[in-house]
Amino acid sequence: MSNKQKSNAEVNFQFKLLSAVGIFIIVAGHCYKGGFSLLSNWFPNYSYNIALFVFISGYFYNEKHDNKPFAYIFKRTKRLLFPAYIWNLVYGALAWILQQNGFEYWNKIDAYSLFIMPFVDGEELHFNLGSWFVYPLFLVCVINVVLRRLLKIRNWNNDYFLLAVYLCGGMAAIYCVIYYQPINHGVMKLLFRTLFMLPMYQLGRLYRTKLEQYDTLKNPIYFGILFVVQLILVTFFHNLEYFPSSMTSFNNGLILPYVTAVTGIAFWLRVSRILAPAVSDRRFVCLIADNTYHIMIHHMFGFWCVKMFFYVLYEVFGWFDEALWTQMFQNFWWYYLPKGITEYAIVYVAGGFVVSILIGKLSSSTKIFFYNRIIKRKV
Repeated sequence: MSNKQKSNAEVNFQFKLLSAVGIFIIVAGHCYKGGFSLLSNWFPNYSYNIALFVFISGYFYNEKHDNKPFAYIFKRTKRLLFPAYIWNLVYGALAWILQQNGFEYWNKIDAYSLFIMPFVDGEELHFNLGSWFVYPLFLVCVINVVLRRLLKIRNWNNDYFLLAVYLCGGMAAIYCVIYYQPINHGVMKLLFRTLFMLPMYQLGRLYRTKLEQYDTLKNPIYFGILFVVQLILVTFFHNLEYFPSSMTSFNNGLILPYVTAVTGIAFWLRVSRILAPAVSDRRFVCLIADNTYHIMIHHMFGFWCVKMFFYVLYEVFGWFDEALWTQMFQNFWWYYLPKGITEYAIVYVAGGFVVSILIGKLSSSTKIFFYNRIIKRKV
């Protein structure tokens, strides 16, 4: 087997496809669902979308990191925290410049919004709104590897036990935001986001190590059970959606958010398994799956670039309704949709993907250039 064939064989394409679908659902959720329903009436996007990504991250956790937790934390810091923090500074500078030129999206751009806000909120600058996800995910990785290391020393490292512990923490966080004052910002918001994510991270790990081998039900039976369960949920509960980013709308108790997370993940997990062998252009799927980090951080800026493109067409050619464009400067969440047709949202989603991937490629090339021309030369 050639090296290329071997590397292709080692790629878990089902999860590549699952990652690509997952990031599409998240990006589309910020703009009229991208003009697609994707069975969102059965599986509402915000009832599982964040949990799906945490699940995928947990699936790929390797237990070898248990033995070198500090090396793993350092690696996660470089991979997750450092780029997100740098991009917050970049977008902060851009927001400040735009503020001086008539855009009214932001509060005052100051030291707090540049250096503290990313950890405890992460959504104020809008352009990198998706980066809020990075900071609690980083803490999930840290807590998980440290706890696994401590339990391994005592020979208590059991995946089912860890899932039970994490579920208690996640439900405690949901309890606090339901029955006490909602957390709008601050360290507690970061903590509750992290606690909410931990069970889904461990579920991904548990699925790979224990459950995947038993995931063998025939498709008609699998989907039949899944849709019956989901039909019961949508019948007896008014709204299944909740928002981990703000830790709000947990209106159906402590357990249901995790139930809907599991059903949503189970649906797309099996769909990805079915579609994976049939996908001919795997390079395109892998391009998206390998850039989910950049897409998560930059897609809102991509949306804004599409809006600016429409605005330039208006300024140069006089197209579109002039009355609409005041919102361009006042409301970040406003989108120009020709004739109000929501299917045009796919243009924004495509722009979000393209701009994000280009930024990712450019930043990677810049890092390689910096390393080869400066660091490597000094060594």
